Amino acid sequence: MKLILSLLFLSFAQLSFSQSIDLATERSIIRETLCQYLNTNPNSAASYLKANKGYQLMKDSYKMALAFEPDSSKQKAINKEMSDFDRYADSVTLQLQNKKITVQLADTLYAYQYVAGSRNLKIEKDWQDNYTYLLDDFQKNKLHRFDTIVGEAYIDLIKQQILYKGENVPFELSSFDREHYQYQKKAADCEKNEFCVQADKVYRAVFSSDGTKGCYLFSFLCGENKICRSFIFIKKENGRWIYVAEYPSWIIDEV
Repeated sequence: MKLILSLLFLSFAQLSFSQSIDLATERSIIRETLCQYLNTNPNSAASYLKANKGYQLMKDSYKMALAFEPDSSKQKAINKEMSDFDRYADSVTLQLQNKKITVQLADTLYAYQYVAGSRNLKIEKDWQDNYTYLLDDFQKNKLHRFDTIVGEAYIDLIKQQILYKGENVPFELSSFDREHYQYQKKAADCEKNEFCVQADKVYRAVFSSDGTKGCYLFSFLCGENKICRSFIFIKKENGRWIYVAEYPSWIIDEV
């Protein structure tokens, strides 16, 4: 029985990686969607444009604070903070009309290297044991890790990443420049610049067999000498690739 499961697992892996999307198209898809993801990342000033996630989260937090604050003087202070934040968002909007956000990033598309911890998700039994917990996130969003339910199909893309056998590929950072963002190698002048994102690496993408969904990883500085990394989920909609959601990689690889 174990032999049959192993053979089925290997067959699935071989089928998963017989993708028709070539490297040039893969880079183009990452370029198209990475800027959309960055627009949701609180490290990016563009997240605080009024149509984007950072702005909406801040406004919601102020509204919630007002709803639970009976003291009128404290309500006045919260309203002032909210007005100040709106002025900041307006300032960012004006500045980004003529200014780019620098993203400091390694000039290589890395192949994700899964690192097993207390379980090894390359082993089919461990994968199946963990699958129920993944369904709680992807089908039910029980812990509210997503803004919405993204669906079970993206779990299969995580499995493809775990089994991925691709190679690291260098690329020209400026070829990723798009919309509010320009990319460059890491330097020491980023930390205190609100129009600079201290990113780390971007990883190779995998795709569903029908070519309509994809997944790659992105890592960035999220604290003093701390790197956070996420699976980035994307999909093709009306002929265009769009960002869907992110999922912390530590849930999978325990790194």
